Amino acid sequence: MGRSGWAMLGLAVLLALTACGGPGQGENGGELHLDKEQSKRHDSVNTSREVPELTEDERKRLLYAVNREMIEAQNRLGLSIHQQLVESSAEPNVMLSPYSITAALALAYNGSAGMTQEEMAGVLGWSGMDLDEINENNRHLKLLLEQGGGVLLNVANSVWHHQGVMLQQPYISAVRDSYGAEVRKTDLTSSQAVEEINSWVEEKTRGKISEILDEPPNAAAMLINAVYFNGNWKQAFDPSLTVKDSFKLPDGKLSEVQMMQQEERFAYKESEDWQAVRLPYGDGRMEMLILLPSEQSSLDIMHTALWENELEWREGFGMEKVDLALPKFKLEASAELSAALEQLGMRAAFQDQAADFSRMADNGADFFIGRVQHKVYIDVHEAGTEAAAVTGIEMQTSAAPPSEPVIMHVDRPFFFAIEDRDTGAWLFMGSVNQP
Repeated sequence: MGRSGWAMLGLAVLLALTACGGPGQGENGGELHLDKEQSKRHDSVNTSREVPELTEDERKRLLYAVNREMIEAQNRLGLSIHQQLVESSAEPNVMLSPYSITAALALAYNGSAGMTQEEMAGVLGWSGMDLDEINENNRHLKLLLEQGGGVLLNVANSVWHHQGVMLQQPYISAVRDSYGAEVRKTDLTSSQAVEEINSWVEEKTRGKISEILDEPPNAAAMLINAVYFNGNWKQAFDPSLTVKDSFKLPDGKLSEVQMMQQEERFAYKESEDWQAVRLPYGDGRMEMLILLPSEQSSLDIMHTALWENELEWREGFGMEKVDLALPKFKLEASAELSAALEQLGMRAAFQDQAADFSRMADNGADFFIGRVQHKVYIDVHEAGTEAAAVTGIEMQTSAAPPSEPVIMHVDRPFFFAIEDRDTGAWLFMGSVNQP
């Protein structure tokens, strides 16, 4: 499978499953095209504006039911992969989505068995948990996230299987019911498959991604998760205040950036070694967390502390007036995650003689994961929109008693995360050395 270009506000994760004997191995058949009613149902699952809005009581019940330990495990997996990418990548910036990676791996997990499943459960933090419990929790989390809280969040999943590969009905039911996944049959050795999959990707990302493949994958199955996020700041930056400014790179050189500025009340926390601020989106359910090491410290030093205990940066914030300067940045990042996942303990899934995905397809015992491709594009800007301008917080701040603001100028390498505050799920995270 060739690497392809991405242009989206969000990301996608792709798993290619390979059969030992090639994609055509197995019985003929497996016609799994969706009928019109099924297509409507799945489209409504994957497009946030069409997802029925939860009542406040329904949302509270889901928040009570969702397994917080699974969400914490998802965040820890993201940080573990982040650490491996930071330590191994030559690229200045590293970005990923713990949520998207976990969602894609969940599609594979539902077809796994034996040692393959045990190792995957260990890495995902699901050891000792019943599969139905895992799927139900992931379904609840997806429903909660897609409500958006004043932001646009689309989650899409799909399973593409090669013609001749017979997926098992329990697997089909699980990925459809719990993940809203579309299940489609195609010739994964053909250029037509490239067109079909790219068309699906373009539709589910609202035209922000035109393609994910540039050549046939020649796989037995492909499992795809895509996340599209677009949120307006609750307190928008005034574009007229954006100025050219300097950003100090890790080597000490200065780079010119477009620096956004505002003085506003935000959730804020600091120590001698770092500053942290939370910038809310929409109605405040989702936020961007910015971690800035002090000038005497460094992003590398802060990384070590973050990987050891991320909770230090997630609790104990207080509202402060902040003189904030934040660079506009538009970044792309890509990574193949197989090595990172194997290093974390998910080994059997990638070995053709050891992998067991017999619960996915009739010949699933011959399947193994060939690669896990992860790509991210993020664009952070002033977002001075009407939705952000009419928030109540801005009026409260304008009426607050005057005080000396905390100064937080993000003019050197920093870490960010986009978090759903209700559940604690980190949707995106990244380290920016060169905006």
